[in-house]
Amino acid sequence: MKEQALIVEIGNSVSDFAVFDGGIVLAAYTAPTDKLAESNAGYEQVEKILHDHPSISHAAVCSVVPSVGDHFLHILSSALSGRVLEINSSLSLPFILDYKPPHALGADRLALCALSRSNWRDQAVIALDVGTAITFDVLNSGGNYLGGMILPGLDLMTAVLHDRTAKLPQVQITSSSMPLLGRSTADCIQSGVLWGCVKQVEGLLADIRCFLGKELGERGIRVIATGGSSRLVASAMAEPPLIDEQAVLKGAKVLLDLNIQHAQ
Repeated sequence: MKEQALIVEIGNSVSDFAVFDGGIVLAAYTAPTDKLAESNAGYEQVEKILHDHPSISHAAVCSVVPSVGDHFLHILSSALSGRVLEINSSLSLPFILDYKPPHALGADRLALCALSRSNWRDQAVIALDVGTAITFDVLNSGGNYLGGMILPGLDLMTAVLHDRTAKLPQVQITSSSMPLLGRSTADCIQSGVLWGCVKQVEGLLADIRCFLGKELGERGIRVIATGGSSRLVASAMAEPPLIDEQAVLKGAKVLLDLNIQHAQ
């Protein structure tokens, strides 16, 4: 049977697992990250996946939660016969990274940049991850990392309003159909956070596009978005980006393949 690969993405809230056959995702699994930190949960998750897909030989772990990421690196290194990689800046990268210090760029952002460069080799790309935090990462058409931004996501914004005030309730934003003006405290928070986030993202994208076009002469600039809140935010934007909810998983697979090739 053909070799398959397992990619593990450990996020702050949710962790995703994808089984790849070449560039195709054969199966996907998800679990709350806090549950996977429990003693046997990680082993049980891996056992289930390997039972369903015994041809898995290689794996990569892309984690923004170091303790859980290290846990899965240990589990997979013991269970698999092939390479098990941690996604970090020490790997061979398909783009030129200029970040200080390099190891501080999150694994999820590295993977997203790797996918951006792999998919659009001759174009500038603005890559968004709209999750617990919202990150922007920008590559030019020459494959140089130009820089990025980090700002709070929807859940962080609503949590801070609740935690740092005496009376504001905790709310969740589940729809982009909120009116511009709320008529209750909960509605006002939902409207303010949602539309504030949307306008912030749209405004920053416009400024970055302007910089890339006017200052650097870039044309045909691509914008890709991923993350748990990406569809919600994008659905309220006047010009929504391309959404790929598996972009980090796919980017980690690009890095796994590249580094296996370089090791041969």
